[in-house]
This record gives sequence, C-alpha cells and structure tokens, in this order.
Amino acid sequence: MKRTLSILAGAALAAICFTAATAQDRAALYEGFGEIPVPSKEYRIGVILKTFNNDYFVDLRNGFQDAADKYGVKVEFFAAPGETDLLVQKRLMEDMLVRQFDLIAVNPSSTSNLLEPAARATEMGIPLINVNDAYISEEDKEKHNIEILSFISTDWAEQMRNHVRYCAEKLGPEGGKIAHIMGFPGSTAATLRLAGYEEELKKHPQLESVAVLPADWDRKKAMDVAADMIQANPDIDCLSASNDNMALGAIQALKNADRLGDMIVMGCDGIPDAVKAIQNGELTSTVAFFQYENGYNTIEAAILALEGQADRIPATIYAPQEIWDASNIDEKVAQYGRYYSGMARLNN
Repeated sequence: MKRTLSILAGAALAAICFTAATAQDRAALYEGFGEIPVPSKEYRIGVILKTFNNDYFVDLRNGFQDAADKYGVKVEFFAAPGETDLLVQKRLMEDMLVRQFDLIAVNPSSTSNLLEPAARATEMGIPLINVNDAYISEEDKEKHNIEILSFISTDWAEQMRNHVRYCAEKLGPEGGKIAHIMGFPGSTAATLRLAGYEEELKKHPQLESVAVLPADWDRKKAMDVAADMIQANPDIDCLSASNDNMALGAIQALKNADRLGDMIVMGCDGIPDAVKAIQNGELTSTVAFFQYENGYNTIEAAILALEGQADRIPATIYAPQEIWDASNIDEKVAQYGRYYSGMARLNN
C-alpha cells in the first residue's frame, strides 16, 4: 500500500513515497530517506507532547515507540495534562534538559511556550526536531538562538480547505451557510486551520461564513459554542470544527436541540470516537492525516541526525491527509486499524 508524503524544503517541493504497514514490516518506510543506518549506540530520545488525553496524541506516541523499538533506540515521553496547559509543558521540558537526552522532539502547545527551554537545549548542544503542531518560526529561532533540525507535521491549512471544498461539493451550486469552530487561539494548528478555512471560502462565493468562534479543542466547550451558533443562525448548512473532539461536541449540541441530521458536521483528526460517529450516521466527515507516521518519521530523522547524516533530512515534512465519510469509512478502518491504536479497537 503506497502513500505519498509531500516535502517542502526551502522553495523546493518533492515527494517521498512510503509504505503504511505494521511495525513488523516497515523496512521500506520513507523511501526518500533511503536506508536508515543502524544506530552506533543506544540513543536516548526525549519526546515532549501536548497531552495524552486525546487518541490523536496516543497514535503519535505509538509511531515514536514502534520506530524506536524497530531501530533499537530508547524513547521517553512527557506530556501535560491538557492541550492548553502551556506552563506545565514548559516546566516538563525544563526538567528534560537535565536528563542527558541525545535528541529531543518537541510538540509545543503554542508557538511560544517552549521557546526558553528550546533555546537552552540548543545552548547545551541537544538537537531538536519540531513535531506536529506549533511551529517555532524562523524569527523566533533567530531571536532566541534556537536550532531546529526539521519540522515534521501536516499542512494544517489544507485540512480546512478540505472542509470548505467538501461542504461546497455537498451543497452544490446554490451553496449555503457555514460556520467554523476553531481550536485554542494562538496554537499553530488553530491559526493555520482558520487561515485555510478563510482562504478557501474566497474560492466559493456561494458559501457564506456566518460565525467563527473558539472552543479550545474541548468537546464540552464546543457543545456550548455550537449551541450558540445554531441558535443565532438556525439555517446553518455546514459546521466545520477544527478537531474531532469539537465536532463531537457540536453533534451533542444538535442532539440536544433535536436537530441531528439537519446539517453537515465536519471534524479533523480521525480519532476513534469520530470514526464511530460517522459509522453511526451522526458525524458527516473527518480529515485524517496519519499522525502515527509523523512519530515514526521523527525517530528515523533523529537517527539520521545522530549518525551524522542530518543533510538527508528535509527542512519540513508534511504527512498526507484524506477525507473519511460514510462512503469510505469501513474501508479505512480495515485499512489502517492494524497500527492505529484506536482504529484497532474498532476492528475488534
């Protein structure tokens, strides 16, 4: 099963094909990297994630762990209780700096909360890979003297472009009204997803955006936000939520208002609860983007860097993404359920 991983390095755009498979048969993974060298020692890699209270980050962690097991390196994980616990995550990374990791992979909760410990890591000579979400900008790298080997993530803006295109396709030439529930303000994923939403809307004048409100990635907050949205705009045709948890909160708001099925509701992440909601005819669609592969690829990039082959690592690596809805959801569960923890539970 071949997939394409698009890579942006400076102004050049290239493509890497990889095989999505179980941890036991991944020898040909990321052919664009070529052969991954056998580590010359048992490297210790530290990973600081946003949280573990979301299946998305559990799958990301599993990608790290499976690759570490395959290549014989040690990986240790740290995460805050929630996605908005910025200071807790910062303190965790500060604690990591004394643990003598050979490399640290950082998944910041915001674009700025890990700048100080990241600068300290660079000063200490600890290589850094920026993973998955908040992007440490070129300006901040220069200002704080931070060195980042690579940004391994997904095209966040494209995810919401997919939402708008999907809504436009489903509503047809007559169009309709759309609203967006965004994530935690200040986080890279929330900011870029909103930008993609607004950018794509300009290409579809038949769609009218009637509301954009944050719900901080939280299901309960999204339920309340969605309730306010549909009360103020009862004729909304599409609800675009910046992650699946918030989309599921919107679904609950529709249930509470006895309006389930009245509108298209779109999520993002492909988490198990969203998959089940699609299978049950409640959620319309989700954008899946292979977070497991981001974790796996980060370990491979780390090994390259630690073995003196950092020049083989692109500056930015984007994972692919797909829209899953009722037309293909059972196929996707069967296809990916072997190596995504939540999907595997759905297969049982």
